[in-house]
Amino acid sequence: MSQIELLEGERCIVIAIQGTKDFQNYLLVNGIALGSVLTKNFSPSFSKLINITVGGKMLSLREADFAQIDIVKI
Repeated sequence: MSQIELLEGERCIVIAIQGTKDFQNYLLVNGIALGSVLTKNFSPSFSKLINITVGGKMLSLREADFAQIDIVKI
């Protein structure tokens, strides 16, 4: 995960995105870009998925992929 551990229901802002162009395009298609506000939903630890809501849309990302997104808590 990113440097900051988000708890369920907490919000954050995207400040940077690393990764390949394909990964960045995937995030952009799903509404995640610099300055986007994300809300973390319930994510069971055994699933290795991070469930987030962005723009009213729920999305699941693998922990390794979510770690490539730099965030700041609001």
